[in-house]
Amino acid sequence: MFDPQSQRRLINLGIPERAPRSRGLDVVVLMFVRVLVGVAALVVGVLNLRGQAVVALHAKDWGLPAPSLLTWIGVLLLVLFGLMLALGVASRLSAFVVLVVTLVIVATAGRVDGGAPLIGGALLAVGCLIIVARGGGAAQLLDRVDPVL
Repeated sequence: MFDPQSQRRLINLGIPERAPRSRGLDVVVLMFVRVLVGVAALVVGVLNLRGQAVVALHAKDWGLPAPSLLTWIGVLLLVLFGLMLALGVASRLSAFVVLVVTLVIVATAGRVDGGAPLIGGALLAVGCLIIVARGGGAAQLLDRVDPVL
């Protein structure tokens, strides 16, 4: 039943490494998705930053508590992490933050207004999910954020 020889072989051979990342078309497609999602989040953030007073007025209808403060936070997060995503700085983390902000947009503005916040937010969320699951592709400034030991 229990074979101690097989256990020793695993210890001596070590744990198999992950296969190296391929450098084919999939990495280029992931880079394209990352840049597209980052630029889209940046554009949405800048447009909402320019019309922040109007967005804060609409946020009352969406049911957000402290609408002025929360819209400022959401817009700044979209601009900052959208830029980081477009440049390829910690792509998975940046995509996750943009995903959370986008889901809040879909759940609030999309629920009440429909249209662009609902469809655009859902498309942006799908792009963020792809990046969180598969990574940011090629040409990144900082691929991972590792803690300093």
